[in-house]
Amino acid sequence: LSGEDRSAIAFYVALQYIRTPRHREESNKMMQATIRHYMRKDVSSPDKFRLSKKEILKHQPINQHEKEALEKISLMSDEEIKKQAFEFIQGDDFMVKLTNTGHSKSILKVDRLAKELFEFQWVFFVAQKGALFVTSDNPCFTISPTKIMNGLLSPRSTVIFPLRPDLCISIKPSMKSMTEHFFELNDNQVQGINELILANSYQCIVAREKTQLENLTNSFDYKKHRKSRDVVVSESGDYTMFNIE
Repeated sequence: LSGEDRSAIAFYVALQYIRTPRHREESNKMMQATIRHYMRKDVSSPDKFRLSKKEILKHQPINQHEKEALEKISLMSDEEIKKQAFEFIQGDDFMVKLTNTGHSKSILKVDRLAKELFEFQWVFFVAQKGALFVTSDNPCFTISPTKIMNGLLSPRSTVIFPLRPDLCISIKPSMKSMTEHFFELNDNQVQGINELILANSYQCIVAREKTQLENLTNSFDYKKHRKSRDVVVSESGDYTMFNIE
């Protein structure tokens, strides 16, 4: 590949990785897990909730929902407000996620991600005649033998991205050789990658041929399918780690 070809593909891979609904959902889960953890740690009892009724009522409502909430708060004591706020933060109804603007800022990472991907080893899997790769609504994803470090640039991960029915790219961030290798895959090998693509899809799989799609999904257990990974929080002394598994 020429440098221009390699730059274009690197940019395409990075863009497709961050633009999927799965990445959006996992970003929301990470945001929620982080904020929940530290807010619950900081507000470990109602007495640690510092906002007073007087300060809250200074807020000018911007919609009917806020207006109704302020009307209810005006009838409550400071102790009742603290108690309800504490119970909300500690409860399952406390939800946090990025706004559309927040998600859109991910596009700013593409140049940096593409620059890193440009330097890695690339392997192109070429399907032999008659075999076809499928794709999904989560076309670019990573797989890893471990539960941690599953990101696009992680040295433990492998990036998989079917570019077209007869061609699939695999990138290994652990190998910075800036080389390309091409391997022909038989039907069984293509089927193995297609099963990975299906397992890492969000909620849609696409194939050129209907019979191939039926054969691939016939034994798939949809009830156990996870559209996105979950965040696991672990603590070791003063250190807290948030990992998507």
